[in-house]
Amino acid sequence: MRTVNRHTLLGHVGNIIKLKNVLKVNIATNREWQADGDRKTATDWAQVTILDRKQAEWIEENVGPGDLVYVESRISNSSYERDGELVYTTDVIAQLFNLLSKKPS
Repeated sequence: MRTVNRHTLLGHVGNIIKLKNVLKVNIATNREWQADGDRKTATDWAQVTILDRKQAEWIEENVGPGDLVYVESRISNSSYERDGELVYTTDVIAQLFNLLSKKPS
């Protein structure tokens, strides 16, 4: 049996954080629904980890806050110990990162 670990995001860049070996890109996505006859909206944030060095350099040079991006990624779960307690993390690891449009000036 085949399995799939794919997460797709279409949203706007919030901020970009450069760490020692990775780049983290916060992406805002909006969702809309109807409730009691009213239209509701909410923004969800995902922090995407860029591991590929060339891809990270390109993003740093070409992508900024407010830009619309399309990201295909995989989900990775891990854990570590902090102060004697086990801490679980879920990472969104980018596999494809496309700039769709720049934020209007």
